[in-house]
Amino acid sequence: MTQTEPILQENKDRFVIFPIKHHDIWEWYKKQEACFWTAEEIDLHQDLTDWSTKLNDDERYFIKHILAFFAASDGIVNENLAENFVSEVQFTEAKFFYGFQIMMENIHSETYSLLIDTY
Repeated sequence: MTQTEPILQENKDRFVIFPIKHHDIWEWYKKQEACFWTAEEIDLHQDLTDWSTKLNDDERYFIKHILAFFAASDGIVNENLAENFVSEVQFTEAKFFYGFQIMMENIHSETYSLLIDTY
């Protein structure tokens, strides 16, 4: 497959990002970057009140299990990205893209875990 897929062809001469050679991939990376957020930005104060007063036991049970699923599955997503994408692609722009995606999956996992601990 590496014969037909340029993104997988070995490139030992490219370890810096500039000059950008793959503008489409770089734009995808920049779009991800523009959507950056952290778990600390989320205000759970009102959510905690609503959790106690607006949801019944079945709804809380369901949400807790969904959060647990997503907290665990982000680890699987990251493993797949690291093993099957970052380690294979040769375009520096794609490495930036997948690296940022891994970081965002880490933030998602942290957020799900924070929600589980809070509720």
